[in-house]
Amino acid sequence: MPNDASPAPGLAGLKTWTLVAGPSEASTEADDYRDLAPFAEAIGQARIVALGEQTHGASEEFRLKLRLLKFLHEKLGFEVLLLESGFYDIARLTQRMAAGEKLDAMAPGNVFFMYANSAEGREMLRYVDAQQSEAAPLRLAGIDSQHSGGLSQAEMLPRLRAFLHQRGSDLAEGQAWSDFAGPLPALLAMQRQSPEPTARLAFERQALALRANLCGPARAQAGMDSAEWWCQVVKSLQAQASSVWSEGRDYQRDNQMGDNAIWLMERLYPGKKAVIWAHTIHVAKGFQRSPAQLHAGEVMSRHWGAAYKVVQFTAGTGAVLDFGDLRPLKLPAVLPVSLESDLVAMAGKSSLMVLPATQGPLVVPQWSIDYQTLPQGQLGRNWDVLFYLPQVSPARMTR
Repeated sequence: MPNDASPAPGLAGLKTWTLVAGPSEASTEADDYRDLAPFAEAIGQARIVALGEQTHGASEEFRLKLRLLKFLHEKLGFEVLLLESGFYDIARLTQRMAAGEKLDAMAPGNVFFMYANSAEGREMLRYVDAQQSEAAPLRLAGIDSQHSGGLSQAEMLPRLRAFLHQRGSDLAEGQAWSDFAGPLPALLAMQRQSPEPTARLAFERQALALRANLCGPARAQAGMDSAEWWCQVVKSLQAQASSVWSEGRDYQRDNQMGDNAIWLMERLYPGKKAVIWAHTIHVAKGFQRSPAQLHAGEVMSRHWGAAYKVVQFTAGTGAVLDFGDLRPLKLPAVLPVSLESDLVAMAGKSSLMVLPATQGPLVVPQWSIDYQTLPQGQLGRNWDVLFYLPQVSPARMTR
């Protein structure tokens, strides 16, 4: 419903709607989602809707994201969930889900730990599990090019070698295979020490040879364990190596995350609509480290244009669980001249949905990533919809 409160000065040029129930209260079967009608209007004909998160550790943010995911899936026909987790690991988990195993049970060690081990993340995983028996199941895929999951470490390289053997490729043999596969167990274990220069050059040479072998012209049908799919795996390993071994100077993780998402939706799920669940730094539009190091959201925005919408979240006060050390982290005080300070003054204890009322971005300062002031993000430029929560609390780890 529209917000009846008088807008604060910094809110001129915005539209706001009050959410009728808190996210932890509204994720029930009785939820009629009437207060989300403006959200449906805001995303319009979008094919890809990215749900960001300011941190990986705010309980209310996770629960509101889950409510939005349910709405998008059950009411608006979004059929695919793209998760910030390993491209390879999630693909293998979906095969096991098809055989009847539960994602929530398999997630530890294979899904990003804040989703696999927190109570709030597990609510999302259990929702995916519950939807598998429905007439329109929610399909799942991973977009992250950074692989460190147990399945990646245990089986990725043997399965790739077996696939190359099936194709009769000599890249699975001898020095060629050794040059490619030799440095990878340490990389998959996220050991950050770079190989010697000669070993790095040999790895790059064989990675390019593998791409030439696997990344040929697109065939009529793409699928898991196809050459195209393995091409994405090899490109992801190459991006992970570039990012880690350069200590971030040649950060290619996000470029490949965007490429993985595009491949999944154009080749594996053509014509379907997807929700992305990831940190805002990955999915927001317009961010880049350099012209050669785009963030994934910018990669996807350039590909899908207006069909790609980004949802951001912010809060007035509270604390989150720092996913680095798993300790509560108090939010910094709201900046006196900021969008959040105006939302605090206007909304009180209400949760709001915020949209720009004009085509241009809102220039008043906003918190953007990890509740810091930089990089400076803007509603209407870096994200299309903003949800404001008056207070957040730390996510709760359950395993």
